[in-house]
Amino acid sequence: MIEAVIFDMDGVLIDTEPLHYRCWKEILKERYEVDLDYEVYMPCIGSTRGFLRDLIRENYGIDFDNLDEMNAIMKEKKAQIIKEEGFPQMPGVKEALKQLRERGLKLAVASSSPENEIREAMTKLDLIQYFDSLTSGDQVEHPKPAPDTFLLAAKRLGMEADKCLVIEDSTNGGKAAKAARMKCVWLHNPHSGQQEIENAILTVPSWNEQSIHKILELI
Repeated sequence: MIEAVIFDMDGVLIDTEPLHYRCWKEILKERYEVDLDYEVYMPCIGSTRGFLRDLIRENYGIDFDNLDEMNAIMKEKKAQIIKEEGFPQMPGVKEALKQLRERGLKLAVASSSPENEIREAMTKLDLIQYFDSLTSGDQVEHPKPAPDTFLLAAKRLGMEADKCLVIEDSTNGGKAAKAARMKCVWLHNPHSGQQEIENAILTVPSWNEQSIHKILELI
């Protein structure tokens, strides 16, 4: 029986994958006159900032001093764009969270984004009220596609893995859910790139009423 739902953030709760790619593309262009190819960037969707740093180093020979530097640069660029254009919340997500809460489920975020970015996004969008815990891939030794992020989120909820349902949009996230032995729903967000979650027990296109109803039927 499912007693908790664990959400990825980027591409599931907020439509940030296009925003993140745009940020890094502009950062590399402005600082290094390098055009970040989407095919190079795509493997990092669903993984950590450290994974992206390795991709950039391997493909372009650019090495950021440390993750704190990367996070600061990204925070500045992201804030600039959000100030001008607003935060990209996924349509219908607040109603979905409300209905899951009304079922008595515990809810958590388990994202590869830094913890401060998770908390800031959930607070600004008035979604933080629905969650019992927030977990970042930076808080575990092995981020997605390893199971550690989801397992830590379950531990913080006081739940066994088989009582947790994961909602993900990325291949890495789906692999992490499978490795954690948690059932997974694939929110098939076209903005998240060429992803595939073969082990998903349900695929939904968005947070519309039909999708919410199908997920509630799994509980």
